Amino acid sequence: MPEFRRIPVIRVLVVALAFSSGALAQDAAPPTQDTAPPLDFGAPLSHGELGLRYWLSTGENKHAHNAQGLVPSLGNPTSVLLYENLDAHVLEIFGRQRFAERWFLKGTLGIGRINTGSFDDEDFNAGQVKFSDTTSSVTAGRIGYGTFDVGHQWLLRQGTINLGVFAGYSQWTEQYQASGLTNTVGGGTDRDTSVKVIENDLTWKALRIGFAGQFVFGRARLGLDLALIPYATYRNEDSHLLRQDPGDLGPAPNIVLEGDGRGIQFDAELGYEVHRRTIVALGWRYWYLESTDGKRKLPNFPGFAELPVTELYSKRMGATLSVRHLW
Repeated sequence: MPEFRRIPVIRVLVVALAFSSGALAQDAAPPTQDTAPPLDFGAPLSHGELGLRYWLSTGENKHAHNAQGLVPSLGNPTSVLLYENLDAHVLEIFGRQRFAERWFLKGTLGIGRINTGSFDDEDFNAGQVKFSDTTSSVTAGRIGYGTFDVGHQWLLRQGTINLGVFAGYSQWTEQYQASGLTNTVGGGTDRDTSVKVIENDLTWKALRIGFAGQFVFGRARLGLDLALIPYATYRNEDSHLLRQDPGDLGPAPNIVLEGDGRGIQFDAELGYEVHRRTIVALGWRYWYLESTDGKRKLPNFPGFAELPVTELYSKRMGATLSVRHLW
């Protein structure tokens, strides 16, 4: 309800002289029985916001290729590399701004650290007979990403419901470092965790189209953001640190996967206005991108045949905690 302030006596006299006695009599008439107070949908949505978000997540990255067309005695897939249980802490800055009444810009920028995880490397002969399987520990890693979108929105119910569509761009990079080596199938020498065995650097560049919704219920707010990735490109660099001899794979990065992909990025947050124009929110985020076509290359041997990528995906999910200021 609006806050009324006391009007000075002189202003009251001026207003009284300006109106006729008939108008004053009409103002004095009592309200009818059918008059009802307006519905209260809560405070309207803001023109802009800026905030910080913490994302506690776990992730997974898997890729495989097929060399059977080159060497028929090998399996399809020939080699499968899996990074899993990649727990990360990320700090993100985000913002949103309305302009020209029905348009908006929004974006995020995040950077974080991957603390733990595991790595498994499997190789197969024809018939998918496994001839090698090693495991390592992911001892370090980094994650970084950014999104930028422009959209069109519709304000409903006195501005407390905001429905919009958007298009934009995102980039997502994850880097891992695995140490130690344990052979579970086949021969080979085990290594302790003081020995770095592999590094992986995967970058996705993607186009986004999607839906954004914001809903106000008194001091509570619900935000939804669903982005479809109709087209993306990726570059995955593998650095097999124990295979850098010129007669083997050569200097790192010594295996590169490049191709196209698609995916989805989803965010949901439930917030509460703890102070005027200050919102604290809890949420959930799920990102998944996968390859639709790709090739495996050996950058140190440009004449070597390129092999098809049979599978490559990245996924990350987890809880978010954010605080934002509105204006």
